[in-house]
Amino acid sequence: MNKKLIAAALLCGTAALPIAAASGIEHADRPFYGFFLSNPGGYTNADESKYGFARQTFAEPDINELMQTLSEGMGLYAATAVDGIYYAVPYLYESSMAMPTAKPLFSYNIYTGQVKEIGPWSDMSTDLKPSDMTYDRMNDRILAVCYGSKEGSGIYEVNRETGEMTLVRKINEGGGVIAADAFGRVFTINHNGELLQIDMTRDNTARAIYTLPYKYLAANQSLEFDITNGHLIWASNTNENPHADMGLGTWLVDITLPAIAPNADYSADMEGYSCREYGEIGIAARFLGMYIPYATGGFEAPGFAVDPKSASSIDGSYCTIDFTVPSTTFGGSALESIDGYEIYRDGVRLDTKRGPFAAGTSLQYEDKSLPASGREYRYDIVCYSNTKGDGPKSPVFAYVGFDAPSAVSDATVTVNSDFLSTVITWTAPATGQHGGTFDPTTTKYDVVRLPDNVKVAENITDCSVTDNLRRLLRYSYRITAKNEYGETKTKTQEFIAGTPVDEFPVEETFDNPTSMALKWTTVDNNNDGMTWIYGTTLGQSVFGDYEMTAEYIISPTSIDAYTKDADDWIISPPIKFEEGKKYGVQFEIRSLTPENLNVYVGPMNTVEGMRLVSSFNLREPQYSESRIEFQKYGIVLPDDIAGTTSCFAVQLATPLNEDYYSYIQIGNILIDEGLTGVESVESEKTNNFRINGDFLTIAGDFNNAAIYSVNGMKVADIRSAGTSLSGFKGVYILVIDGKSHKVVI
Repeated sequence: MNKKLIAAALLCGTAALPIAAASGIEHADRPFYGFFLSNPGGYTNADESKYGFARQTFAEPDINELMQTLSEGMGLYAATAVDGIYYAVPYLYESSMAMPTAKPLFSYNIYTGQVKEIGPWSDMSTDLKPSDMTYDRMNDRILAVCYGSKEGSGIYEVNRETGEMTLVRKINEGGGVIAADAFGRVFTINHNGELLQIDMTRDNTARAIYTLPYKYLAANQSLEFDITNGHLIWASNTNENPHADMGLGTWLVDITLPAIAPNADYSADMEGYSCREYGEIGIAARFLGMYIPYATGGFEAPGFAVDPKSASSIDGSYCTIDFTVPSTTFGGSALESIDGYEIYRDGVRLDTKRGPFAAGTSLQYEDKSLPASGREYRYDIVCYSNTKGDGPKSPVFAYVGFDAPSAVSDATVTVNSDFLSTVITWTAPATGQHGGTFDPTTTKYDVVRLPDNVKVAENITDCSVTDNLRRLLRYSYRITAKNEYGETKTKTQEFIAGTPVDEFPVEETFDNPTSMALKWTTVDNNNDGMTWIYGTTLGQSVFGDYEMTAEYIISPTSIDAYTKDADDWIISPPIKFEEGKKYGVQFEIRSLTPENLNVYVGPMNTVEGMRLVSSFNLREPQYSESRIEFQKYGIVLPDDIAGTTSCFAVQLATPLNEDYYSYIQIGNILIDEGLTGVESVESEKTNNFRINGDFLTIAGDFNNAAIYSVNGMKVADIRSAGTSLSGFKGVYILVIDGKSHKVVI
C-alpha cells in the first residue's frame, strides 16, 4: 500500500487556504524553483497527483510548472541547488508498515533535465534525516540541517561527489530550515518563529536576532537567500501565522536584514529587520529545496542570455556555443545593449568579448582549446554592463566528441494470447546519450530477458524481437542500445507469462508473498497509492492472530487528498480451463468493515479486457473467542470459460466511507472444478471422518451428510456413520455437518 506523498520527515503535515499574491513588489517576475512533495492545487502542465521539481515566479508563486517528476514511492527529505544543479536526498516509501528506506543522493540539472545518481548519504545505521539544505557559496559547500542521528541534531556537510554526510556543528536550538548568505553566515528559524544566526565556529551556539509573526514549524519548508538583493526568502509552513483565520498554508515570506559589513554578525538590537509576503505557494503545498537564480551585478545588470545552445562539431573535435543578447535586465526592465560578455568553461574564464552588442544580436563562440573530447563540459555565458556589473550565469552543457546512443524510447512488451511468446518493440534513439556527435545508423541492440538473464537477441539493428517462454514467471526485458562509444540500458515494464497453470485446484494462500508476486498481479487501478499489501503482522492486534493474507487497510492517518474509492485488483496467473468442465472460485475473507467485491474473468492478466461475472458483499464479522473467523464465499465461473486459457480477478470496489477506515483480509483464493453446488470446499486441519479403501467412517453426527459430484450435483445421501463407498471412484465433495470436504475415492 504505497503512499507516495507521505512526508517521512520529522514534522507533521498541514492544510491551507489560498491567498492572493502581494502587489507592488519589484522584480517579482523572476523565477524560482523548488520541489513539491505534494501540491493539491495542481500545476499548469500536470494534475495534482504528480509531484517533483517545479518552476514558479515571485509574482505568482501559486502558479507552478512541473519540470521533473519522481517515480512512485520516491520522496525527498531535502534538496538544494548549486548554479542550477540540484542535489537531493531521497527516500523510498514502500509501506505504511515500515520506515522509509534511504536512497542514494542524486543530482538534477534544471536546464537539461539530466538526473545522475551520486552515492549513499546514509548507511541506515542511524535514523539520520535532513530537513533542509543550503549552498554556502563563500565556502563552496552544501550544508544540511539534520535530526535523529546518534551524534544528535546538527549541521552536516554533504559531499557532492560521494553523497556522504559529515557532522560539522552540533546545534541545540533551531528549526528544520537552514540558509547561508553570500558571505558564509548561516541562519535557521526555530519553532517560536525566531530567526537565528548560527555560530559555525562552535557547537551549540546560536543567537536569536529577529522574531517573525510565524511560529510552530510544520512540515516541509525551505529557507534560502536571494543573493541578488541579500534578502532571506522563507517558504514557511507554520501552525500559527497572520492567516490563522484562513487556515494554515505555505507562505512565501521575504525577510529583510540590516545592512552590515560582510565580516560582521547580526544581533537583535540592530534596526532594519522587516518581513512581507509574496503570497502562497500552491494550495496546501509541501514545498522544499528552494533555489533562486541571481545576478552579482544586481537587478539592473543584463539578464540571461537568450536561447543558449551548443553543438559538437562533425568530427567531434571542438564545440560551438550560440546565444542571443538579452533585451531585458535581470530585474525585467528593457535593455538596449550590453557592453560585453564572458565565456566560462567548468568555472574557468575562456574569453571576454567587448561590445557594445545590441539586444537581439546572435553571437557565437567556438571552443577549439578543449583538454579532451568524449566528455561533457559546462559553459557559462555572463553578459555584463560596465556600470551595472555582471548578469546571471546562463549555462550550456556540451558533450564534445562522438557519443553513445541515448536510451531507446517507447519500449513495449506484448504478451500473445497463449502466454507462451512475447513481442518486444522500441523506438530507436535519434540523439547521443550526452548530446554529442552521433550517427544513428551505427546503433545495435542487445535484448536480455530478466530475471533469468536469457539473451534473446544480440547485435540486431531492427527495433523488434520475439521471445518464447516456458516457465510461468514475472519477467521484464533489458534493451541495450550501443555503438563503439558506449551503451545505454532500458528496462521494460514487468509482466507475467509462461506456461498456463493446468493443474487444479489453483490456490493462493498468501503464505509466501515473494512467490505469490511471481505469478499473481496486484493493480492499484485508481492510482491513489492505496492497494493490497502482503506479509504484515498487523492482523494480530485487529483480528487476533498472525495469519498471512492479502490486506487492504485505510485509516484516518493514512489517507490524503489523493485517496479515492477502492479500485484495487488481485489477478490470477493464466489458467488453462478444460473443455466440458464447470468451475468455481472460493474465497476465505474476514473484515471489520462492510466491503464490496467484484469477480472478473478475462483473456489476459490485466484489468483491460476483463468482464464482470459476479459481485458480493461481505457479511458481518464472526467472532470466536479472541479472534475473528474467516468466512467462505463461493462464486460460479461462467460456462464459456471451459476450453479457454483465461485469468480470474477479484476487485475491491468499496466507496471511501466517512470514517476513512477499512480493513479487509483475504486468507485464501481457491479455483477448482465443481465449486458450485456447495457453499464451500475446505481442507480441514482436523477431519471428522476417515476413508479406508472404499469404506467411510464418520465420527460424530452424520445427519445431513451427502456426497456431491465436483459439478455440484448430489449423488448420494449418507445413511449411517459407517458407509460403503463401493461404486464411487474419482473426486467428490463430501458434506458433513454443513462443512464440505474435497475427497478422492
